[in-house]
Amino acid sequence: MLHERRLPEDLAQDLGRVYSAKMRLLNWLLRSPPQALDDNTQLVQQFGKALGKWLWARIRKPKTRTAFGTAVMALATKARGDPAQAVLVADAITQDAQFHQRWNIAGNELLFPRLHPNWLESVKDVAVPFYDWLGGMGFEPGPFSLTGDRIDRATVMKAFRRHSHDVCGYCDGPLGELGSASEANDCDHFFPKSQWPHLAIHPANLFSACQGCNSRWKLDKVPMGDADAQGLNNTYHPMLRPGASVVVVKATVSAASARQVEIKITDPSLPRRAETLVATLDLESRWTNWVNKKLDPSVSVFVSKSIRDRGLGQQPTPESVRELIEDDIAWKRGRLGKEERCIREIAVLKCMRDDILDEVIADLT
Repeated sequence: MLHERRLPEDLAQDLGRVYSAKMRLLNWLLRSPPQALDDNTQLVQQFGKALGKWLWARIRKPKTRTAFGTAVMALATKARGDPAQAVLVADAITQDAQFHQRWNIAGNELLFPRLHPNWLESVKDVAVPFYDWLGGMGFEPGPFSLTGDRIDRATVMKAFRRHSHDVCGYCDGPLGELGSASEANDCDHFFPKSQWPHLAIHPANLFSACQGCNSRWKLDKVPMGDADAQGLNNTYHPMLRPGASVVVVKATVSAASARQVEIKITDPSLPRRAETLVATLDLESRWTNWVNKKLDPSVSVFVSKSIRDRGLGQQPTPESVRELIEDDIAWKRGRLGKEERCIREIAVLKCMRDDILDEVIADLT
């Protein structure tokens, strides 16, 4: 939620074509639900030959019907039982799918499932399998008119890693080491698919995060609340409202030790956004603990390499060390989002320059 992260445009458009196919299926089941699906005739008529056959292979005849096929018919049956309500649900999920175009517009809240909670499970059972397929065999170009090659989860994650400079867009830390078997970064739905299944695999809802952020801290937490207007306004978004340019990160010397600091994250313009960020990802504690582990044996750890690189042979003075720290701060500002941990290191460098310069010099000598 700190750095802007988005898929390359060509991949985002292709993923959008798959997402569009999912939305077309949901809208069909809700607005014109079929009485039965005994063969692929209706699917081919509705979606075309290639996509119709692709869907039929995942639905199948009644005697060999898959779990997905059963969910498709269950949603159609529910829609036939309450057609007026089903149309309202279809309207809501169609509007929600445009959230990325109106994030900063008043009244931009998501409608489903907030207004129609009793339809959540039925929609989820049809919508979430598309993510499961992304993580499995993926999607071939033919049925979805893709302009590129087959799309799967690995394709998406590799694209994010390449365009993210190996930096987690959520916490500013490393994405993780790339292994030979799989990506070390996790695939995260900003709006969790458990609560907003209609937004699963939406190109503006799928992001790469380090495993710590996704699997330990964020999980199914919902930083935007019920995704009403207030909840969205109080939340950063890694594509639509990244927080790195507005948060203020300050490191102050700990009352317990001059070799320890405490990091605080604030947003002067809208404090609640920073509070939401911290509550969701526990960033203040994570950053404080990481920095203090570095500082504990040597408070000069963040500048000693720079001094060695410059080949400074003379005794360090307050002026020379202060100048070096300011140069390092300027360098890291230029590397924000491109080099891991820059935000917290800038805060610590400022603290070293302003509050513990004597400790740094003593350590260097």
